[in-house]
Amino acid sequence: MKMLIPLLLSGCFKLADEMSVLNTTLIPFDNEFVTADDAVIQSFQTELLCPDDSPATFHLVFQPSATEPAPVVILLHSGTFDYVMDPGEDGPLSGQHYHAESRLSGEFATRKVWETLGLQITDLDPAENNLGTLPAAFANRGAALLIPGNCWGDMWHNEEGSQFNDVSLDGFPRNGLTFASWMTRLLSDVSFADTMGISWPTPLDASSMFVVGLGEGGRGVMELLKHSTSPTFSGAAVDSVPDTLSAMIDNPSDYKDEREGIRRIFGELEDIDQHSFAAGVDTPERFYYLWSSANPQLPTAATEPATLALRGQMGVVIHDAQIQDHVLSNSDMDIAEDLVTFLLGPADE
Repeated sequence: MKMLIPLLLSGCFKLADEMSVLNTTLIPFDNEFVTADDAVIQSFQTELLCPDDSPATFHLVFQPSATEPAPVVILLHSGTFDYVMDPGEDGPLSGQHYHAESRLSGEFATRKVWETLGLQITDLDPAENNLGTLPAAFANRGAALLIPGNCWGDMWHNEEGSQFNDVSLDGFPRNGLTFASWMTRLLSDVSFADTMGISWPTPLDASSMFVVGLGEGGRGVMELLKHSTSPTFSGAAVDSVPDTLSAMIDNPSDYKDEREGIRRIFGELEDIDQHSFAAGVDTPERFYYLWSSANPQLPTAATEPATLALRGQMGVVIHDAQIQDHVLSNSDMDIAEDLVTFLLGPADE
């Protein structure tokens, strides 16, 4: 993997009105909730390929003025479910997708990261109110964020060599978990970072590593907590995670299309709920489970069982926001700051 000049997709994100000259190496992270003076975004292309053969890309949010190693938050975004429902004749990506716009491309993944940062021009997921409050809250506390873009539509589950998708139907391998696990290895394994050609532009504290997931990104958190190469995380959090997938699998009248896509990702569905917080996952010393019993995008049966499994565990906070919203911490600064304070501890006065 090699580090390339960061991407600039000027049609995909917005900049501060007063900016007339843009440094395309470092893009300002300056949504309305960011109070840190010099937070910037740097993007890195990799040798791992998306289904459309474009390079998978991850993004680092940091403050160039930082002199002390910063805690690092791996942030896994939502909106990572897609498959080709009606294949065409021009390759595996041709034909009708689950979503009107394909989510199996590098362009989608980068646009989704901008949306997560609250820098989008148009929303990819109108059902989510992505204002960028959560990454802003972390940046305001001096944390660095490492945000991989998922272009595989696999809910962060698949990894070539261990957790395969149905390649015979998809026509390509999915590697969301592969890419997520690369983030932990790049931070904790110097030799791996050197081999991949990564040189961090700012000091990062790999001993203070957190992982946070929004929507389907919460499933990626669960996968990383179970992954053999993962380090010991200092803390983790999930927000609006579709955890118990049998809530959809067992309801084909309402979730017929979702059922087929999930089958392509996971294979046999009889034991689908083994891949869940509800089934039991060793959590780090600080774990925040954010959900809403009034979430209009997920059945309660997909989110509530995990609360029953996690309740009473040491170091676990369960917060039912009880509001009609999805991906709650990225639209509400109070919720975001509560989550961040729990993971990082109180801010220094």
